[in-house]
This record gives sequence, structure tokens and C-alpha cells, in this order.
Amino acid sequence: MTEQDWREQVKTLLGRAERLDPGEAKVMALEEAARLADAHGDVPLAYEVRDALIDAATFGGFPDRALVAFAWCRGQQQKDPERFSPEQLLWKQKWVVGRLDEFPHISRKQIQGALDDVEQCFAKAGAGQRAVLKLRYQAARDMGDPAADTLWAKWVEAPRDHLTDCRACELDDELDHHLDRGEYAVVLEKARPLLEGRNACAEVPHLTLGSVLYPLFKLGRLEQARDSHLRGYTLVQRNREFLATLGEHLEFLTLTANVARGMMLFGRHLGWALEHASHRDRFTFYSASLALLERALVEGRERVQLPLPLTFTLYVPEGAYETRTLRDWLAAQAEGIAAKFDTRNGTDRFHQLLTRAKHLGNEVVPFPIEASLPS
Repeated sequence: MTEQDWREQVKTLLGRAERLDPGEAKVMALEEAARLADAHGDVPLAYEVRDALIDAATFGGFPDRALVAFAWCRGQQQKDPERFSPEQLLWKQKWVVGRLDEFPHISRKQIQGALDDVEQCFAKAGAGQRAVLKLRYQAARDMGDPAADTLWAKWVEAPRDHLTDCRACELDDELDHHLDRGEYAVVLEKARPLLEGRNACAEVPHLTLGSVLYPLFKLGRLEQARDSHLRGYTLVQRNREFLATLGEHLEFLTLTANVARGMMLFGRHLGWALEHASHRDRFTFYSASLALLERALVEGRERVQLPLPLTFTLYVPEGAYETRTLRDWLAAQAEGIAAKFDTRNGTDRFHQLLTRAKHLGNEVVPFPIEASLPS
């Protein structure tokens, strides 16, 4: 292959990736372009391609592949900082480091080291503490670390700077603190500019519409919750990056006794959970699905008909499944993931989350949703 040929092939792959929606096809096109650049020793081009790959993998639901691409770019940047400016990677460093705690095989020490590295890199770029404080808060919250509340207070009080996340992202992330404290009216008040479109970004209000479902349910605002579900599911149904948000939608359907609709969502998206690299997102989906299957048994649905993926361990061609068998499988998956996280974290946060999911049936308030699922 001549130099013109392989460069033209890289250009074609980049063009294809640019036209594709977030997802595996986009990621694979960029990975192939990176392999071509590597094979021909063109480091600057390989860097450029992987820079785009980090974006595609991050926002397409492949955080593990984003981490690999980022590590390669960071290595090149450290070897040749004059050619590859450190500031080029700072935003992507936030994305990647912010998801390290989703992998239970990554130790707390490694996560702490990566957070310290962010702090040092951002300080060199003249940024303040706000961005790294947010990352530290989110990691502490995810791990059940008591320091989370203190870090949250420091984060929201720190001044904004040029490396602070957009206002939409920050507002959406603030909701987690109030959700944990049961401050549901505060959640909805803070979410208002996001839900009304006054603040938005690539993943907001997609995430927000899932986050407000439980507060709306608890406050008895069921019509608004239904509308948030209908609007929110439409936004997230085609992108596996929102697997955890789909879990929030499943939870809402369980709480409102919309089991048939929930089963349709479960059948559509189980394949994402089976192969998703984020153990945290898989846990959220599995635990919500477990609550759904428990509700199905309460309603006497001993067997269900579902188009589950061929990759599912219990797959049967005719699609007829024993509800208890599915329930037991989901319980085993969720328990296994929770055990790994709690061992790594030194807390019982994930088993607390699983216990909550198992008791959702105590809160059910039937509220039929008649709208059909978008195709």
C-alpha cells in the first residue's frame, strides 16, 4: 500500500466516523484509522485519530476504550510535550479519570493517584480546584466514602474557571447530592432550567430526565413523571452510554406497575448490559431489572415472552422464560458486582443500593402509561 493509499483510507475512516451517530461503529472506524497510522509510524496522525476516538468512546458507551486511547495519547504527550501540548488532553483527562471508579479492578490507590495527577495538571494550566473537587466528590460518593459531603460543599463553593464543566453538566451532577439526602423538592427546583432547556449540552437533559423520575414519583407528580419518562427514553434509547439512565426508567416503570412496558425495555437493552465495560452502569441496570422481575412475580407473571440476545447465558430461541429464573440470574449478577465494589471500596454502599432495589415493591403506586414505545 502506498503512502497516498493508506492516508486516503485513514481520511475515509475519519469521514465515516464523523457521519456516524455515537456507538460501536463510530468507535471501530476510528480504531481502524489509529491502527493504520500506527502501522505506518505516523505518530502525529495516530494522536489526532485517538483524540477523536476518546470523544467517540466516551459519549458512545465504551469507557474502557476511551481509557486505552487516552493512556496512549498521554504517553506520547509526556514523551514529547513540545509536539503534544498538555492542555490538549485536559478535558479528556476529566472524562477518563471521572469514570475510573466504575471498574472494581482499579484500586482506590490508583484512583487517588489519577485524581492527584488531574490536580497537578490543572494547576499547571492555571486552573483552580473546582473541576478536581467535583471529580473527588463523585468518586467518594460512588464509593460510599463519608468524605463525599465535605467534598460536595467545597466543590460547589469553589470559583469557576476555564476548565470547569459547563453549567448544564454541573447542575445535573449537583442533583445526586440532593437525591442521596431525599431532598426531592430541591432536586426538581435545581433541575428546572435543565428540563426547560435553558441549560443544555450533549448529555443534558438526557441524564436529568432519568434523575428526576424518582423525586417526581415520591412527590406524587405522576403525570409529570410520565412525561419525563416518555421524553427521556426517546433521548437515550439508541445510545448505550445511557445504560444507567435506562435503569432509572426501569425503576420508574416498576414503581408505577407498568411491568409490560418495563419488560419491553429490559428485552431491548439487556444486550448492552451484557457487554458494557462499566460495572457500575451494569449494576444500575441489573438492580433495576431485578426490581422489575420481582414486581412481575407479585402480579403473577410466572412466565414472560422476551426477545433476549443470543449472547445471554439463558437464551432460548422461542423467547419464553421463567420469571423466577430471570430474577435469580439478575440477583446473582447484581450481588456479584456489589461484592466486588464493596470489597474495593471498603464500604457497603453497593449492597445498600441493592437492598433498596429489592424493596422498591413496597413503594408501588399504579399509574398506567398508555403511550407506545418509540421504535
